[in-house]
Amino acid sequence: MPGSWEYQPYLTTYESFIFYNAIGNHDDYFYHPIAVAKQIVNGTNYRFMTIAEPKESGLLPHFAIVDIYKPISGEAYATKITPL
Repeated sequence: MPGSWEYQPYLTTYESFIFYNAIGNHDDYFYHPIAVAKQIVNGTNYRFMTIAEPKESGLLPHFAIVDIYKPISGEAYATKITPL
């Protein structure tokens, strides 16, 4: 149903593709998606539950929520990363 969130405890190949193309490269952490929720509006909002793995010593691993928007036409992009 448009506008409501659909949750799933796994990722499809397409959702993995969306995630890794939208997240790009970050200096401090690698983000590994483990679950996703999506909301169909004017495009699709994705909310990925991730494990943030540090690239450098001195940083702690943690969970993070990564919000991604995929417009109807155009490339997906990350809109927000929230550490948990």
